[in-house]
Amino acid sequence: MPRIGSGVPLVARQAELAALESALAAASEGRAGAVLLAGDAGVGKSRLLAELTARAGVTVLTGRCLDIEGAGLPYLPFVEALGQLPVAGGSRLDDAMEQLRLFEAVYTELAERAADNTVLLALEDLHWADAGTRGLLLFLVSRLSRQRLLIVGTYRLDDLHRRHPLRPLLTELARLSTVERIELRPFDRTDAMAFVAALSDSVLPEATLRSIADRSEGNAFFCEELTAVYGSGTGVPSGLADVLLARVEHLGPNAQRVVRAASGAGGAVEHSVLQAVTEIGDLDEALREAVQHNVLVTADHGYAFRHALLREAVYGDLLPGERARLHGNYARLVTSPASLAYHSLQSNDLPKALTASVQAAEEAAELRAPAEALRHVEQALRLFEAVPDPDVTEYSLQRLASRMALAAGEIERAVAYARAAVALADDPETGAEARHQLVLTLFPMQSESAEIAAAAAEAWDLIKDHPPSVVQAKILALRALEWRWHGGAVLDLDVLERFAVRARDIATRIGAHDIAVDAMVTLSVFTYWHDKPDEALAMLRDTATRAAAVGAYNVELRALANAMILLLDQGRTGPAVAIADEIADRAAAVGLTWSDYAVTSRMVRAEALFHAGELAAGDSDGDHSAAPPRAALIIESAALYRLAIAGRFEEVDAAAARIMTSTDDAVTIERVRLAVAEAALWRGRLREAVDECARTLDWLAELPHPVPIRSRIVGTITLAALADLAEQAWSRRDEEAARDAIAEGERLYESVMAHDTRTLERQWRQEMRSPEAVCMDARMHAELSRLRGESDVEAWRVAVEAGKHTKYWQAVARWRLAEALLAGGWRDEAASELHTAHADAVRCGANPLRAAIESLARRARIAVDGVEPDSDDLLTPRELAVLELVSSGLTNRQIGDRLYISEKTASVHLSRVMAKLGASSRTEAVSLAYERGLLA
Repeated sequence: MPRIGSGVPLVARQAELAALESALAAASEGRAGAVLLAGDAGVGKSRLLAELTARAGVTVLTGRCLDIEGAGLPYLPFVEALGQLPVAGGSRLDDAMEQLRLFEAVYTELAERAADNTVLLALEDLHWADAGTRGLLLFLVSRLSRQRLLIVGTYRLDDLHRRHPLRPLLTELARLSTVERIELRPFDRTDAMAFVAALSDSVLPEATLRSIADRSEGNAFFCEELTAVYGSGTGVPSGLADVLLARVEHLGPNAQRVVRAASGAGGAVEHSVLQAVTEIGDLDEALREAVQHNVLVTADHGYAFRHALLREAVYGDLLPGERARLHGNYARLVTSPASLAYHSLQSNDLPKALTASVQAAEEAAELRAPAEALRHVEQALRLFEAVPDPDVTEYSLQRLASRMALAAGEIERAVAYARAAVALADDPETGAEARHQLVLTLFPMQSESAEIAAAAAEAWDLIKDHPPSVVQAKILALRALEWRWHGGAVLDLDVLERFAVRARDIATRIGAHDIAVDAMVTLSVFTYWHDKPDEALAMLRDTATRAAAVGAYNVELRALANAMILLLDQGRTGPAVAIADEIADRAAAVGLTWSDYAVTSRMVRAEALFHAGELAAGDSDGDHSAAPPRAALIIESAALYRLAIAGRFEEVDAAAARIMTSTDDAVTIERVRLAVAEAALWRGRLREAVDECARTLDWLAELPHPVPIRSRIVGTITLAALADLAEQAWSRRDEEAARDAIAEGERLYESVMAHDTRTLERQWRQEMRSPEAVCMDARMHAELSRLRGESDVEAWRVAVEAGKHTKYWQAVARWRLAEALLAGGWRDEAASELHTAHADAVRCGANPLRAAIESLARRARIAVDGVEPDSDDLLTPRELAVLELVSSGLTNRQIGDRLYISEKTASVHLSRVMAKLGASSRTEAVSLAYERGLLA
């Protein structure tokens, strides 16, 4: 017979236990750490952790995460472990200061306990952890140093699907030196048989041991269940659910009744609650039977199922009516809003479910868990129409849903809820506030400028004649940002700046500090446009600090994001990356991980590292598997340009096709188009590259708020492709095609230079001084000279110098400079440029560029990192065309007329030919060309 109710033996886990005890010993010596214990459901994680805690001899605090059908209980394992956490409060749902205080309180409590004795904090089933718990765990682990503290967390590997929210946390934790990961694998057959044998009080036949071991596939829990069923005489059922239910069916009627009642609790349940739910007279006897048969186990202040799978099987076997009655009983007893909402909904008490859902949403929002809050408020919205005379307005629900969706990074949902709130607003104050919220949700979607402009204008019309108020200050601060949705030609920037000043002053006077600091961020932008970048940066830093102090965390992130972009515009890559990392940390701490500013910081960080040549294709921008769809697409699109320059063209094609059919986000589309054009250029699909660039320029021209730099990047790609097309035309003696390419490029150059007249003059001036813009202007000018057949050495030297802030673009310019230097006979300087360009291309992972540099080096007979030189393709297509005309006896003037270039340019080409061939005259050059097979 199985040893029902006795302790489960520890088999074949000596190595894992030794690793855990070693970590605990280190913690006892003042080297704090964390261990992540991973494994499939039922593999033995809890048993191993129980052995550690039983043998630890230290202070043990335990907590468990629960899955109660998505209701969510923020910070539950910490509440369980530490008893009573500080209660977060605050008058505004978007105030996250209390979360930081909560985190600090938990950290302080643990540190103080660890000062007297080593503390082992055990957190089980992290795969069910809510966002708040995940954030608090990261906060604690990241601060481990010399405390006598060990944190052990368990989670199920088989529950971690690709987009599971725990994955980003695991990635972050893996980067910390204090964190160790132990994966608990299933038993092999030998160990499984030994485990089964140890489970049984009697000696089981060898065949039975082997059968149970094989059927269990090494899973300890399956072994237990199969062994227990075998011992009870029921044999081995065909499926695990049958095994689990068979265990329950062997209990007496009252014990079965209490087990079925416990399955509806969703987790541990107190004795008094079970008594009230079941109304069993002799509850103790029923519980004793359930515990002895190892169906239930004693837990702090109550009872729980020995394993979640067992609870799920029992719960799934309940009849619909039985479930509804059971949840109705729980609904009369629970106090947590989330639990009350869950049980009320399951028992079809819709009015109570609605009220509790709203309360749960508000509680989650105050605890900085926007995704959980959004789920609760969406449930409330689904219930709203079904509940007569609800005690909440639909307007308030729609607006709350919009705010939570925006905080969680669910932009499209945030917009939809904001639009619904606008339609429901029934007075000027709510109408203006609803439109303000709508504008905030539309800001990340640049294509919606017309709706933004209309909403902002309507909001101001509703409130402009009212006395100063919070709403009026909000709308004034919004109007100061009018350049974000109107073209610069129609704006008076001095008026906008005065709006920001008025908003700051009114907000300060009435105590709306979050609005005041938001207006100050806007004023820093005007300061930057007044050519005071250092002063603007100092303002942004000061404003970020003030915003954090008053709990305006989204404003803090905005200030930091502006500072980050300002630094990048100045070419200060290192400080920009540092602020991007700061934004990521702060966003995670305040529940805004996927907010627009947090996602933008990821993009700018990747862009800054790309400019520094430190982020090649394939390098990670951070795990975004748990990101909302829009954020995930933005992050993915930002990596496409690196894939293009790495030569991973098929990946670019697949991702571009999928992304372009999945979003209309302007930033995402822009990045995809640039990557597609760059890929086409390197693939040699030159006309395809030119056409894609033309479509992109047309698309950029339609944007309400153009970005000048983007059109110049597109222009550079286009001119490079047209220059290659012209060279190909000359090589096949197609003068008309070459002339057409030159004319097309010249028209495009003029168009791009005049492309951004709608941009604010001050903003345009600042952007055109940025390193990226200077680089693109220099490269366009140099590519234009190459298109005209001149490939001006000085122009390429300028392009190299201008590209010093972006290693890849500078390497491209060095390659072209080396080509021009070789044509002019400056071989030593060309070799130096080729060596540097090659090293940078390798560092950036720019494989097509690397191949092009190596090809040029071989043709020029210059050794580059072991590349063997050859004598093929010594002359460019244009130089070969000049030489062929020389061999026909034409003068330089006649050659220029024939090739539509000046006599001087023809002379330059001929000089380069003579230098490459080592000839001292025109006649010798022709002779040497025939000898080498360059002329037929």
